[in-house]
Amino acid sequence: MKQRTSMQSLQLALDAESFEWLAANNPDVLQAIEREVAVGHRPKAIRTFVLLQTGRLEIAMRCEQVARHILAAQR
Repeated sequence: MKQRTSMQSLQLALDAESFEWLAANNPDVLQAIEREVAVGHRPKAIRTFVLLQTGRLEIAMRCEQVARHILAAQR
């Protein structure tokens, strides 16, 4: 099995891009993600919830990226 390579710099940049995109295109969802992260929900749990609620993989993945970005900014 092939080992996954960590591309942390790229992941951070993509997460930041998703944060900026959501801020410009759907600030209500961004604020909701900020609240969910603040009460302890993890990025993968947020992705799963959004996917189950909407059936839209792209927005679910973007929400996960945004949650990761918020957590990284807190460190």
